[in-house]
Parts: sequence; structure tokens; C-alpha cells
Amino acid sequence: ATLTFPPGSALVRLDQRAANVAVNLLEPEAPDSLLRWGVFNAIFEQKEGADARVLEKLARDMLAKDASLKAEFETRLKNDPAFAADAHARLDFFYRRSPWYAKQNVGAYPVVRLDAAALEAARNAP
Repeated sequence: ATLTFPPGSALVRLDQRAANVAVNLLEPEAPDSLLRWGVFNAIFEQKEGADARVLEKLARDMLAKDASLKAEFETRLKNDPAFAADAHARLDFFYRRSPWYAKQNVGAYPVVRLDAAALEAARNAP
């Protein structure tokens, strides 16, 4: 598996005197972690969305261009009465399959733990 880190990412080495502080702040289950303090609350919230009128046009365009998506949507309408009755859920169906949704990573914890082998592999990556 390949990990890609966005610009501005930082590597915190644990071969230093303050390593325990870093671990306790960054480990999500630690009692005094930044996650428990609420510093990372934004990762659990969907920040982006679209106006219903924009999504309606997007949905029509997606249905016209993608027969398999159209079949998936029609099957869901037929088999899920709650979905069929919920206009917001139907628009969200298309939004989640649009190119914009994938970039959000809602719920992704922004801290990765690398062992020595993974760190060495990252250093040697092209």
C-alpha cells in the first residue's frame, strides 16, 4: 500500500526526549489526546455540499452519461422506500458519487503511525 501525504504534512520522530508528549497528544485513544480535546472535531463534519438546484442538474447529467449509475439509482429507488421518499437522500446519492465528494475524507484521522520499515520505504520511494 502506498501512502500519500498532503503538502504541509509533518513527520514527528520518536527518537527524542519529548516523544511521550507527542504520542500522548497524537494517539486518538490517549486520555489527553488532541482528538479528545476537540482539536480534530472538524474531521467528523462534512464541510462541502451543493445547492439542491446544482445537484439536480448534476444528477440529470450523471444519469444521462452513466447507464450503470442509472441502473443503481433506479434499483435503490425501487428497493428502498425511505430513500425514494427522501429528496435530500436522493441528491446525496449523486453528490457522494461526484468528483467533489471523494476529496473530503470525512472521518479520516489526520495522523499516521509509521513503523521503522514503513518509514524506510517512504524514504526510498521515488
